[in-house]
Amino acid sequence: MLTQLRDKSQSFLIFVLFGMLIVVFIFFFGPQAEGIRPGGPQSNIGGWAVKIGDEEITQREVEMAVRRQALFESDDLDEGELARLRRLTAEQVAARVALEQRARSMGMAVTDKELSSYIVGEDNPDAPLFRGREGGFEKDRYVSQVSQSLGGTTELYRKTKERELVIKRYMAFLESQVKVSEAEAREAFERSKRTWNLGFVVVDPADHAPEGAEPTADEGAAYAKAHPDEVKAWFEAHKKEYDREKEIRVRRILVRKPKDADEAALAEAKAKLEKLKARVEGGEDFEAVAKEASEGYYKSFGGDMGWQGKENTSPPDYEVYAALEQGKISAVRESPIGFWFVKAEEVKPAVHKKLDEVTDEIGLKLAKEDRRKGAARAVAEDILAQVKAGKTLEQAAPPVAPRPGAEEGEGAEGEDAEGEGESKAPESPVQTTGPFSANRPMAERIPGIGKSEALAARLNDLTEASPLVDEVLEIEGKFYVVRLVERFEPSDEDFAKEKDNFLQRLRMARVNQLFGGWQQLLFGSVRQRDLLQRFGAGAAIASLTTLPETATINEEAYPPVPAAPAPVMPGLPQ
Repeated sequence: MLTQLRDKSQSFLIFVLFGMLIVVFIFFFGPQAEGIRPGGPQSNIGGWAVKIGDEEITQREVEMAVRRQALFESDDLDEGELARLRRLTAEQVAARVALEQRARSMGMAVTDKELSSYIVGEDNPDAPLFRGREGGFEKDRYVSQVSQSLGGTTELYRKTKERELVIKRYMAFLESQVKVSEAEAREAFERSKRTWNLGFVVVDPADHAPEGAEPTADEGAAYAKAHPDEVKAWFEAHKKEYDREKEIRVRRILVRKPKDADEAALAEAKAKLEKLKARVEGGEDFEAVAKEASEGYYKSFGGDMGWQGKENTSPPDYEVYAALEQGKISAVRESPIGFWFVKAEEVKPAVHKKLDEVTDEIGLKLAKEDRRKGAARAVAEDILAQVKAGKTLEQAAPPVAPRPGAEEGEGAEGEDAEGEGESKAPESPVQTTGPFSANRPMAERIPGIGKSEALAARLNDLTEASPLVDEVLEIEGKFYVVRLVERFEPSDEDFAKEKDNFLQRLRMARVNQLFGGWQQLLFGSVRQRDLLQRFGAGAAIASLTTLPETATINEEAYPPVPAAPAPVMPGLPQ
């Protein structure tokens, strides 16, 4: 009897324990526990998330979108990032609902058959979630993924996909309304196909010293007094010449430390460097010894590390360099990579001068430059006058001396194309731009010449009957005489062949200008949406996805988050 009672009590106890386990399992892992799963809401998901007019979107629908976002995130999210993801997803869902309402008001709709085809088809961005091992859609996997991965029901999923399809249909309609006229296509065609080829002579002030004596110091001071703004602009543009720390052109000899070296190996490396130092101090050429025995990157340059200053040198190394006078050699130094010493090849002493201390000096520089420019302009004006009188550019412009070194020939053995030792003939002074169209990256920049709004404005006036630019142009400090060599005008027949292509290209460009990025804004990651809203969305879609005044987001469930900082572009100063 006692045995039977004991057995029954044990069975009852097991039953109670098992029942408690079931209750705990349901509490923690059942539907009501949705909010504590990663990506799930932090509150009861039975309430509303978004209201737009009379339409109410549940938290469950928003959380399904949150889960979908989290599936495609490449990294884990901390609590702050998850809160931001949830808020931005709520805003994105709200934008979809608002746009769907616009579409519905215009009669946009989809049938159940169209919706089903979309869900199982390749156009559905979620399609990879529903593919089986064979790569095709599997209904059981679809039901499982919607329930487990997205945390929703198939009915709710169909509702969100119906909204997506309606919006896509609406956007396709809007894009179809974008038109381009034939006149616009013709203008774009001509901008692309009309080309100019210009011949020009450039007169560089650096090559034309003025006649007579150079300006005196008094004349420089007078120039500075008469042109204070020009002097100040020069000072600002060349400020480093007047305000800099000491700079040293350094040559280095380095002996690397052996990897995992013991004391004996380190001592051997240092002794090797000491011997090299003794050689250069004994009179051997530093550059030659560096090329022979240095072990650093600069070995092939004879140890030449270039100019070293505070801006491009570590403080400890700069202290070593700055202590040297020209031609002096430092003591042996140790660094993590090895043992080294340097020679101060050249030295630029520190300079700290204010504008009023160098005004007359700058005035003299500018006075000299002004005279050179005057001499160069006079040469260019003479060339232009001769061309106006009937000469060609080649006849009017003086020949250009051969490039340095060309007279001895440019071959490896000092021979030119004509044979050893022959002088090369003067080069033609006339250069050409080559054909270019109006569709260049910068309208005011002319190939081979430079930036000139004056020349760019004259292009359409240059014709076979009137080919000459009738004045000397100063462009980037040099003087140009310019004449049209050839101008190509596309014909009506050419346009007829390419009209459809240009109409299509212009239309696509305009569609992108108006609606570019709409799919990313509405259905892409919230990170994409954030960037597009700031920098790249089309003008029309930006307004279409702005939430209406009737929109309300449940801020208790989806509290506002601070704006993300602007993205940092590597390599740019911040």
